[in-house]
Amino acid sequence: MNKQQLDHWLQASQKEECEAPKVFVVSCADLSHYSLAVEYKHKLEPILVKDQLAYYSSLESVKEELKKLGLSSAYLRLHNAYDEFGHEGNMIFQDIELHLVS
Repeated sequence: MNKQQLDHWLQASQKEECEAPKVFVVSCADLSHYSLAVEYKHKLEPILVKDQLAYYSSLESVKEELKKLGLSSAYLRLHNAYDEFGHEGNMIFQDIELHLVS
C-alpha cells in the first residue's frame, strides 16, 4: 500500500469517526532499521514510498512520521530472527503498543 493511500485512509477515518487502521512498525530484534505496515483484511501490507519499502533508521523517526499522519498509537512488531524454526504454535514475533501522544 502506498503511503499516500494510508494518509487518505487515516483522514477518512477521522472525518467519519470510524476506527483507524492498525499500523505496525516492523523490525527484527537484531536490526537497526524499521519499516511500516498496515493491517488490511487480517494481513499486513507494507507501506511503500515511490514503490519502495520505506526504512527508518530509528524508532524516534518512525514515531515522528506516525504523529505527522495523525496517529496516536501504533504497534511495534519485533521478529526474533533466532527462533525461525521454534516450537510449533509459538509466535515468532511480539507486538508492543506504542503510544505516540503523551
